[in-house]
Amino acid sequence: MTLRLPPIAPIARMAAWLLLAAALASPLPAQTASCLTVPTCMAQLRFGETRPLRELAAQLLGEQGDPAAIPVLATALAQDDGEFVRIYAAQALGRIGTINAVEPLTKALADDKRELVRESAAQALGAIRARDAVTPLAVALQKDPSWPVRAAAAMALGELSPTSAAARALSVQLLNDGRSEVRIQAAEAIARLKAKEAVNALAKSLHDDPAPQVRSTVAITMAVVDGEAVDKALLAALLEERDRGVRRTVAETMGKRKREPVAAGLARTLQVDSAIEVRQAAATALGRIGGALARDALTYFAANSIFPQVRRAAQDAL
Repeated sequence: MTLRLPPIAPIARMAAWLLLAAALASPLPAQTASCLTVPTCMAQLRFGETRPLRELAAQLLGEQGDPAAIPVLATALAQDDGEFVRIYAAQALGRIGTINAVEPLTKALADDKRELVRESAAQALGAIRARDAVTPLAVALQKDPSWPVRAAAAMALGELSPTSAAARALSVQLLNDGRSEVRIQAAEAIARLKAKEAVNALAKSLHDDPAPQVRSTVAITMAVVDGEAVDKALLAALLEERDRGVRRTVAETMGKRKREPVAAGLARTLQVDSAIEVRQAAATALGRIGGALARDALTYFAANSIFPQVRRAAQDAL
């Protein structure tokens, strides 16, 4: 790139060039020097003179994955004044993934004043999948003032081995959290845990939650959760739900569950629902469920429906 100076007197021009040459010749601080080994990165994380140096060291220690770095990372997570140094330290502890990383992460989840650090700590605990993390994550899910932290705690609980404590915490937050994002994460975590203890909470949420996105997520969750209340809740939603997208998801869930007792409700939906896409989903679900009632209904609609889309859906289902 050509440097152009403004028109000035020759002496001043020469002085300006000399100053510029001196500045370019001066070595710049090594703000982003890369440590190459675990010991050098540990030293850089402990003593690096700038935050970027310490941030880079924490990131590289996570990539190297050596458990020997856990004490240094834990100290950085607890004491470093750089927010992103602490974030990268938490992420590194999660990537290393040993049980010794759980205690510093749970402390950061409870005590750090920055929500991004607490969120990173929750995500790291989910990556480690330690049973000891259930209680601190449940506490964060119910009490943290930041909704992204609560959402991260819900997601992390869904990565752990199923426990009654996790199911209870997720159920409570599914019904009570003020943010739909957290309620969605709670429902998805229940699905990953296949938590039977959460069936009543799922049924209540499917009926009462004010957000269609949450109700749809709950309906999807019900595909993998057993319980006598599930069929009843899905049937009620199929016939009473106002949002057509939710009704379609409910019908799809019924098809995935393949429970013959719901076939009558699906046949009724195929007959009367105001949304063509919901009728199509009902036809597909009946095809997956099978049985005499499903076959009779699909045979009729494949030949006689006044809507060509419904006829095609019934024919495909047959």
